Amino acid sequence: MNTKFLSAILFGALMVSSTGTFVSCKDYDDDIENLQGQINSNKDAIAALQKLVGEGKWVTNISPVENGFAVTMSDGTTTSITGIKGADGKDGTEWTIGEDGFWYKDGEKTTSQAIAKDGEDGKPGATAPSPKIDANGMWVVYEWDAVKGEFVEKTTEISAQGTSAYVVKKDGVYVLHIADETGKFQEVTLPATSDAFVVEAPAAVVKVKFQTAKWQPAVKNTTEKAKKAYKTLTEKFTDLAGIAANAIVKQGGELPVLVNPANVELTDKFDFSLQLAKGKVLDIALSNPVKGIADDWKVNNGSMSRAAKTEDCLWTLDVEPAYNEKDKKYATTENEEASLVVENEKGTVVKTAFAYQVSADEVKNNVTVQAGAVTYAPTIDLTAVDAKTEKAGIIYANEYKGKAIVKLRDQLNIEQYGLSLDGNVLTIANMPANVSDITVKLNVIALGLNGSAVDEDIDVTVNQDIQVAGGLEDKNVTLSTEKVSGAYTQNVLWDVADFQFTTATQKNAFFKAGKTMSVYLLDENGDKPETATYTYTTDDGLAQYKSDGKAAATSYSDFAKFGFSLNAAEYVPGTYAIVFEATDGAATIVKSEATMIVSNPKAEDIFKLVPDFTTANVLQVIGNYATVANKVVYDLEDGILAPDFAGSDVTYIDLDHKAWEEAMGADTEMGAIDWIDDLGRLSVYQNAWNGDDTKANEYMLNKERNIRATYTLYGNAKNTIDYDFKVIVKSSVYTADGSNVTVKAITGAFGKEVNMTSNISAVYALGINKGKALTLFGNAGGSTEKDVTDYDAPKTDAAGKYVVNTDATPIEIAKADLIKFGMTVDAYTALGADDKFFLTVENNDVTVGSENSTLKGWETIMTEVNKYYTYNNGTWGDKDGLSADEKAARDASAEVALFKAYKDKLAYDTKKETVTTQAKPASDEIKSVTFAWDDTKLAEKFVTSTTIGTDGKFTAKAEADIKASDLVNGKAELKVNMKVTDKWGMVMTKTYTVTIKK
Repeated sequence: MNTKFLSAILFGALMVSSTGTFVSCKDYDDDIENLQGQINSNKDAIAALQKLVGEGKWVTNISPVENGFAVTMSDGTTTSITGIKGADGKDGTEWTIGEDGFWYKDGEKTTSQAIAKDGEDGKPGATAPSPKIDANGMWVVYEWDAVKGEFVEKTTEISAQGTSAYVVKKDGVYVLHIADETGKFQEVTLPATSDAFVVEAPAAVVKVKFQTAKWQPAVKNTTEKAKKAYKTLTEKFTDLAGIAANAIVKQGGELPVLVNPANVELTDKFDFSLQLAKGKVLDIALSNPVKGIADDWKVNNGSMSRAAKTEDCLWTLDVEPAYNEKDKKYATTENEEASLVVENEKGTVVKTAFAYQVSADEVKNNVTVQAGAVTYAPTIDLTAVDAKTEKAGIIYANEYKGKAIVKLRDQLNIEQYGLSLDGNVLTIANMPANVSDITVKLNVIALGLNGSAVDEDIDVTVNQDIQVAGGLEDKNVTLSTEKVSGAYTQNVLWDVADFQFTTATQKNAFFKAGKTMSVYLLDENGDKPETATYTYTTDDGLAQYKSDGKAAATSYSDFAKFGFSLNAAEYVPGTYAIVFEATDGAATIVKSEATMIVSNPKAEDIFKLVPDFTTANVLQVIGNYATVANKVVYDLEDGILAPDFAGSDVTYIDLDHKAWEEAMGADTEMGAIDWIDDLGRLSVYQNAWNGDDTKANEYMLNKERNIRATYTLYGNAKNTIDYDFKVIVKSSVYTADGSNVTVKAITGAFGKEVNMTSNISAVYALGINKGKALTLFGNAGGSTEKDVTDYDAPKTDAAGKYVVNTDATPIEIAKADLIKFGMTVDAYTALGADDKFFLTVENNDVTVGSENSTLKGWETIMTEVNKYYTYNNGTWGDKDGLSADEKAARDASAEVALFKAYKDKLAYDTKKETVTTQAKPASDEIKSVTFAWDDTKLAEKFVTSTTIGTDGKFTAKAEADIKASDLVNGKAELKVNMKVTDKWGMVMTKTYTVTIKK
């Protein structure tokens, strides 16, 4: 429906007559919504006009306002309709046709004649088409050219710039032209009087066809059967005798028209004619208005041809073109569109848009008759097209309409079904309830438009179905990810209620019926194969359930669902057509079709990268660098968590390499190397480009790569799914900032060797060992002497009585510990506020008041401690082989408790302990560790060599060999650059400071 038609129909449908009540042709909500969307500024105005016209009002005045018009209705209300205002928008323009037949613009007469001179038959002259605006923004009118006898376009000198709305009053209506947001003018037709009516073409183009043929019965009927049939027809239809041989015979020609309001009745008192755009009235008679249209009209792509449904407001006129004896042909619209002109009894003239095309089809072939199929009804018009079968019961071709004799030919057939015929109308009195179709046996004698005749026995099929409003609903099915009884299955069920059975009898028949559900996998073009991909029947796979979808239904009363079990191993994703039929013997109880779309579960829902190996949704690959020289290889399945229904049949594609191939990229581009090897592993050069030396920024390590894993699902080789993910190959020991390497404060003494490695440690950065100790430096092993604390030789005062701390101060015993050291309770309770006691080497006798006590000395404590503790390979700890009883005694020992509480407060002498170390190499991941002074010239002042060995040792110069002026606060600080190179070829640099002092 084009916009012009929408506007006209919308407002035409709202008109009223002077005496009648408004009757709307149809529900215009959708049209109004559409129009409001096209004319955004008029949303409220259109709704207001709709309400008023619906109440029986009509237009009494239209006056211009800025960008449009104020429309005054017969009840005195005024509504404004405006166009989309432009930069130079102005008031609406009104074009009218004066009583003198000339165009008037805003009340001023122009020189253009808008009405043709009255015809000799007294009919009003043709009215010009409405003015328009040309591409240059000038007004164009149509004026009558008496010489040519037609309307011609005339471009005026009147500018239309800024016009966003104009109205044309003619033919009893106002036609408003309103600019929308695109600048295109939309037309709105309003009634101008109380008795106005509107006629509209049902489509932008309406093609009206009539048939012609040369009458040649003698030539066309050559067999005895055909001659006999023709004789029978001429005896029945006596008017045929008047047709001369080789005469041109015409039939058909029906013109549909939409009339508003619905209570307007067309009669023979109306005058009808067809007028071309240039004013010519065609020699085509229109008569016999009949409400409704033939059921074989239709509209395609805006052009109306045979086969559309009847509407209340549609009427049909018989088309009778005049025959031109000279040209030997009937009048047509001459390959143009014509306007239908309608004049009522009161002289009101209305017109449609130029939409009608009238033309002739020549019939040359002989008449034929075929049997069709129709749907059962008590009475059936055998010539009408059945809505369900899309066929008539009797199918004619090239027939002379109305010239056929139809008879029932079989008495048993007649009696069995109670058949009777009235013309073409078949009555079936005894339609069996338990069959899906019956055969009606007919004899048809038909006449062709060219005079041919045919006598045929045909068998017409009358089908019978249960009439239900519903049917199968479409389904969207995602293949199951849960096992049921060892298989990935799921029930696909439909509700019986969807069929909308209206009686228990229907539902019971459906319950008892044999059911077949055929499932067809459509091809890539959406075409259905000849053979069903899967078939489920009541006896094999198609089950009937109660409302829970689990328990089997036992009768129609608890029958709520039906369907089949879909096995994911058998189906592949795609669109399936489902054809369902329930039958009882030969009778079809119900038949329905639906679409089922089957999908795999989403890849991102069923596949996951192993969380411990993933950062920011990128798989962090360490790989094995030792398997293939100069390469890191990795089995990608180790990094993906896949469900068991994905199976182990998986292939990998390097998407970046694929894109490089498709783009025919250069060999120097990163995509040139396929990261997936022939074994399906990730295989990446660790520190070289395709095996050659490469710049550091072109390493493949630490570069994200797009990989696709393609899995076979559910063990079905035809069902595959792609899982796309990113991967990055990294060193397990490398960090860009060296944050996994820790350097504690390193301090050396003048003249001494300094071993930096003892203060340097590292941990793994990635992989399963992430956070665990990483050995940067190996050692050769062996035995050495180590200075350790001698707990049996505490420092004492000069007299050797009291143990002291590093400041040579005696160690005071905490008051709370005095009883633990041996003080009696009586002595403890007699303590004065200023009484103090200090830890002695030997036991110490003390007196408090009259109470004497002996406090344990350090030697007594250590005698007990040495039972349980000793140095083991230079480390203080439990003696080897302590029994459980000994450990219990140790934990209960008061002396051990006092040792732990006071040992760190004392100062001690040292002693030598032999420490044996096992040879330990650096971790396999470490290729080398090197050291270098950050400032060699500065280092020369303080160390004996500017080269640091790989063992991390250097020797500081003696203080005497260092200039005092080079020291700051008596010490020197030197920066060291340590480089850690791993087996992946990655290099970490760690810079730290070494302090040298006395």
